[in-house]
Amino acid sequence: MRKKVIAWSVFLACVLFLSLAATPYSRTADELLITIRLTLVIVISVLVVRERWKRPRESRPDSTDADSAFLRRVRTWYHGE
Repeated sequence: MRKKVIAWSVFLACVLFLSLAATPYSRTADELLITIRLTLVIVISVLVVRERWKRPRESRPDSTDADSAFLRRVRTWYHGE
C-alpha cells in the first residue's frame, strides 16, 4: 500500500509541474524538471562507474554488496520486473 501511495504522490507532483506549462511559471518548471532529471542521471552514472571500477565484470560473477543491491533494485524498478 505504501508503494502505491508514494507512486501516486510522485505522479501527481509530476502532473502539477507539467500543468504549470500553462502559467507564467512554465520556464521555471521546465528548468526544475530538467535539473532533477540530470541530477538523477549523474547520480546513477556515478554509482555505475564506481561499481564497475571497483570490481570488473570478469573478476566477479555476482556481487552482493550494497551498491550492487541498490543498482539491482533500480534496474528492476525501471524495467518493471
